[in-house]
Amino acid sequence: MTIKIIHPGMYTTIQDRGRYGYESLGFSPAGAMDYESYYLANQLIGNDLNTPVLEMTLKGAKFQVTSNVTIGTAGADMPLLINDEEYRVGAAIDLVKGDIVEFGYARHGVRTYVAFLGGFDIDEELGSYSTHSRSKIGGFQGRVLQPFDVLYINGGLARHGYKVVTKELDTSNVIRVVKGQQYDRFDEENLDHFFHSEYTVSKESDRMGYRLDGESVEATSHDIISETILFGSIQVPKNGKPIILLSDRQTAGGYTKIATVAKVDIQKIAQKKPGDKIQFKLITIEEATELYKEQLRAIHNKEFIGTTKEFNNVRRPVSQRIHTLIGGKA
Repeated sequence: MTIKIIHPGMYTTIQDRGRYGYESLGFSPAGAMDYESYYLANQLIGNDLNTPVLEMTLKGAKFQVTSNVTIGTAGADMPLLINDEEYRVGAAIDLVKGDIVEFGYARHGVRTYVAFLGGFDIDEELGSYSTHSRSKIGGFQGRVLQPFDVLYINGGLARHGYKVVTKELDTSNVIRVVKGQQYDRFDEENLDHFFHSEYTVSKESDRMGYRLDGESVEATSHDIISETILFGSIQVPKNGKPIILLSDRQTAGGYTKIATVAKVDIQKIAQKKPGDKIQFKLITIEEATELYKEQLRAIHNKEFIGTTKEFNNVRRPVSQRIHTLIGGKA
């Protein structure tokens, strides 16, 4: 059972939760940028929450399936065509052997996730299936997908009804942060600039980090010993323009770090595109921890997953469509 890539889109890779425990050896964790949408895509079809998926950026992929399989989609609102008929992102969908699936340019958000029942039949590298293209490990040959790639899947059809994601993308501009490792190296004036200015995501942004345009901030001293980089660390280089470090970040660095994005808001950053505005809000570590726990509880309790009997609003199940093809009534 395979999917054949016709067009890979702008930047499509295989990702899971990430590769942890090897940063001391210089390996970036990689992993899904928007972990919430990643979890929801898998949850829609009953996959384990660490099952690898396709992560598509800005413009989605076009592919053909060679067997019947159920997919789950979540994340950015990309136009979704199956055999040139439009469906919605945020639902479990049955595909029939030969179906051609195409995702367009994101109308809202940046990243969309596609989970296949059973996941991809690929090997783990250092405990993860995630692609880290800079080190050429994980995923499919350690790289972004290309035309004519053939990916093997463990495939099959879901047997538990039709589900949809009931939660919309959070498009607010406010990004909650906690104090960074060098927070005390920024005086009141510079902290005021940082927390009361509006920043713009620059074109120089990718899975490694988001560079921000806007008010410069200056540390009293930039001289620090290189140290571990956290997911969401906001470092301030000598030009004063903040950089939010993300999934494919370097494992260590020597720039001062003014703040760290609260984990609960990482998925909001992941869905921001160049030109989008953000503003930072300081919260305590205790608040950030509790917010993240609440979000994980909601995901695991399936609070963002609903069911629908309106198959025409999603897609008729395979059994109904096959029945129609052989002369029955749908």
